Amino acid sequence: MKRILFLLAAAAFLAGFAAVPSWAFKPGLPVKEIRFLIDVSSVDVAVKEGHAQVINKVDVQTKGGEWAVGQAKKLGVKLSGKTVVYDITAVESTQDIAGVEFPVWAFVPTNKVKIQSDGSGKVEGYKNPHGPVPGPIIIADEGDIVRVILRNKSKNNHTIHIHGPTIIAYDHDGTMNVAQVPVKVDNMFTYEFVASPVGTHIYHCHVNANEHMQMGLYGAIIIHSKNEEKVDQDLLAMLQEWDSKFSMEEGFKPTTAEVKQSVEVGHPRGLAHYNLFTINGNAWTDEYPNVVAVQQGQKIRVRFINFGSWPHNIHLHGHTLHWVAWDGRNVYPYNNKISDNDMRSDSVSILPGERKDYIFEANQDARWVWHCHIVAHATNDGVYHGGLLMAVVYLHPKKGGVGPYGGVLDGSGIDLDAYPLGKPVKIGEKPFDAVKN
Repeated sequence: MKRILFLLAAAAFLAGFAAVPSWAFKPGLPVKEIRFLIDVSSVDVAVKEGHAQVINKVDVQTKGGEWAVGQAKKLGVKLSGKTVVYDITAVESTQDIAGVEFPVWAFVPTNKVKIQSDGSGKVEGYKNPHGPVPGPIIIADEGDIVRVILRNKSKNNHTIHIHGPTIIAYDHDGTMNVAQVPVKVDNMFTYEFVASPVGTHIYHCHVNANEHMQMGLYGAIIIHSKNEEKVDQDLLAMLQEWDSKFSMEEGFKPTTAEVKQSVEVGHPRGLAHYNLFTINGNAWTDEYPNVVAVQQGQKIRVRFINFGSWPHNIHLHGHTLHWVAWDGRNVYPYNNKISDNDMRSDSVSILPGERKDYIFEANQDARWVWHCHIVAHATNDGVYHGGLLMAVVYLHPKKGGVGPYGGVLDGSGIDLDAYPLGKPVKIGEKPFDAVKN
């Protein structure tokens, strides 16, 4: 299959960044677009993206929703007084992973879907240049009524399983033929639940889940609390593995509802064959690097979700991570304020299906790497660097100028002039940065 060479320290990536009106940096070649982690800081973010509608009252439309409201009262969970609506369509599309094209099934915002004459779904208006996976982030505040409308415009049957939130009627749980009848082509289903508990959760298709999740039918649910620790950035990183055997480049064609499911994709015999790895649907490349952009002194929360079938161990250079939440519950003794008593590490060890939240303080101004230390996972089909890798880069204040960071930053924090690379010397010579006597 196609291989691409990735060099983290390449000057083409690290040099040539400058502030312009619509970007924090203007990347030089070969960088085409920086892939920032996903902002999940508030419901307003989802509204601004056009993914959510907020109704400022309790607006329940299903008996399942009525049950959830009654259950919340029994459990002492106070309703917020508002309803958040996400209208999602299941489509069939394609995804570019490090230059390899995959057929995918995906959940996309209904207002981003254009139905073609052949009945397929075309995704429009997405920032992700690679494809629609993962699905839109469902963001709510504790006690909200959350309504998720699933419309099926694909060639397969689907459901949505709400994984993590617990105040939900069983027949809105989304499990095929246990909780509900699958949603057939051109049908729809409305799910309603009360947003609780607080934390990082997920949703995914639960029809032939091994196949449908591997094909791309998943997304995140974030529930905020008024009492959660205030941070400068609240970011999301979703991990996944891919097997190029199931790419269009290698001739793979996915099944339909009329064909026996789970014949190939997600088969247990194939778990050893993953050779591409993504963060939020993007494998690190020189053209599309994953970046966490920070400022000195900021406090950053990063929520990790492992949607794949392999464990990962994501190591952050130069910083200490406070482990603050696990599957949506605080990790003792953390109590909404980081301290030296917290569980701390420099790596994120995460199993399939787990969600782990970490907070770190940006206190070492420089360029740093955050990558999977099962090092083969930081490659693209065996070529290093790639896959599960991010760069943590510091931005610096700038006098004047405009941009998405309040018009006060430029890209000097990742400029080679600001942070020149360490240089080897001949054996026996003084270090390149030797202290002068």
